[in-house]
This record gives sequence, C-alpha cells and structure tokens, in this order.
Amino acid sequence: MRYRFLDPDEVINTSDFEFIASFLRATGRAQIGWHYFIDLAWIYSKAKDWPTTYRILDAGGGSGPTQFLLSELGFNVTNLDLFLSEPPSHIKKRYRIESVAYDSYQSTEYVAHLVSQSTRSNGLRKLKSLIVDSRFYQYASEQRYDWIHKQWRKNNGIVNEVGGLDWRLANLCNVPEISSNYFDAVVSLSALEHIPINLMSQAWAEIKRICKADAKFAITTSATERRATWFHEPSKGNCFSEYDLNAIFDARVDESSLPANEMIERYRSCSFLRANVASFYRKSSENGMPWGKWDPKYFPVALF
Repeated sequence: MRYRFLDPDEVINTSDFEFIASFLRATGRAQIGWHYFIDLAWIYSKAKDWPTTYRILDAGGGSGPTQFLLSELGFNVTNLDLFLSEPPSHIKKRYRIESVAYDSYQSTEYVAHLVSQSTRSNGLRKLKSLIVDSRFYQYASEQRYDWIHKQWRKNNGIVNEVGGLDWRLANLCNVPEISSNYFDAVVSLSALEHIPINLMSQAWAEIKRICKADAKFAITTSATERRATWFHEPSKGNCFSEYDLNAIFDARVDESSLPANEMIERYRSCSFLRANVASFYRKSSENGMPWGKWDPKYFPVALF
C-alpha cells in the first residue's frame, strides 16, 4: 500500500479532472465537499482501467457521487455506510438500488451528525413533493434524471449498461455478513477519517478481510502536515499524520508525492477550489469549511 498527497494544481490540469467536472456539473452534483473534485478525479483515474466485472466496495459511500459515477461506467457497486436514507425514486429506479440493514449494524454518535446534515439538505426536496402531485412529480423526476444522464453518457461516448447499486447499512469495523476475499476493488471518498481513531485499525483490517488478496484500492481520506494525527471537530473527522498513514494503513509514501507542508499551502492558494466552495458551507459551522470561509485545515491523501 502506498499513499500520495493529492496535488490540486496537478490534478486540475488533467483530462480526468475535466471528465469528472463534466459529470458533476451535468448531473447536478457539483455542490459537494470542498476538495471532492480533486478526490473524485483521482479515484476515476484509477477505476477507469478496471474491468467492469469487478465487485466494487464503496466504503462509507453514503449518498456521495463515487458510486453513481461508477454505475454510469458500468460497474456494480456495494455501498457500506452507517447512514443511508431512503433514496428518491428516480435514483432508486435508475440504479436498481437494493437496501438492506445488516443484523450486525449498530448506530454510533456520528450517525446523529449525519442525520442532522441530511435533514437540512432534504428540506427543499420534501417541500417540492408536498407542492406537486406526488405521482406526477415522481414520474417527471425519473424522466428528467434519466434524460440528463443519458445526455452526459452520449456526450462522453459511454456505451456500457448502467450498473446496479447495493446499499448496506453496516459498520465497517464488523461486517460478518460479507465473506472473506469477496471484493475485487475498494473506493472511498473522504469517509474513513470519520471512523473513531481507536477503531480505525479494526475497520481497516475488516476492509482488507473482505477484499481479495490482489484487490485494487482507490481511497482518499484527510491528511495533515502536523506530526501527529488530530481531530477536526467541525467536520467530525481525523486528519492523519504520515506516521499514522504508515502505522494504521501500512502505507509507504509514494516517491512522486510532494511534502505535506507544501501541500497544505497549495490547497490554501488553489483558486479553483476557493471559487467553487459549495453554498451549503456558508450555512453551518459543522462541516469541513465552517461558514464557507476559505481556510483549509487539512487536505486529501490517496491510498492505493
């Protein structure tokens, strides 16, 4: 396993970034985490070369964009997460989502934070559903959603059949329902940092258990230039030090990676990310960019 700090200047100047930006904007997903454009472009740079026959785990995928991107590319994805609200009908239908809560599932303190965030983001959608006839609104939503995605696929020459999604309410620290050596690949977009630090090694061991020995990894999480891992209270996430990237994930720094202290400065001076901070950040202090004030305290690191 290796780790590499993701250089925003480098990633933004790639065709993979252009592809991801087109996906997020064309499909209405551009209002996302402040560094997710970078993370997702890097994840795509790895996943685009995988066979679509791969069984893919999205570790902590929630309602995030990675699973939908991979499904549009033809992959079948299993999303394991602590909190999975009922998806809107247009999403459920297109990706043939099957939702199951594992018997081993146990709620945690972080779920309350996720519920709070979800309640805010779902308010407008619920209001719309009350204003219009529910059956008509459902049909119109499904038609529009399909049309938007078909147009994006056509514009990008994607001909693979849309893959399916399995949503599993589960704790990554313990998923006995999944057999060992099951998944061919793992993706994760800025999720593992939300696992309590004292449980992180257990969760990583469980992820490795349910993956094949030669499984591919395309994971991003939060890193710090500090010497020790610390907890970012607003986003409820750990910022991993280089020591813990090695100690927890058994990862070695990739020779192409720039130093951590240089990387945090690149994020602080990144004009694209600063100009594209999602509007929801300005409404709360409980996130990765409190009240939308541009002041990165951590940055993404890739594990592969």
